[in-house]
Amino acid sequence: MRKLTQTELANLVWKDRQYLYKIEKGKVNPSIFTLALIALALEISLSELLKDVVLEHDQNYL
Repeated sequence: MRKLTQTELANLVWKDRQYLYKIEKGKVNPSIFTLALIALALEISLSELLKDVVLEHDQNYL
């Protein structure tokens, strides 16, 4: 995995640094395309990027 600052990563994936911060904090839901770009920039697989994600669900969506 590449070691990048948020600013460097933001530049590589054509997103604002604040948007990446919001992704990291779980405040926004990025598209699968954005997640794939992040994985590519970090030189890891998408599955590796998502391996520790814990999903919370609302019973209203089931």
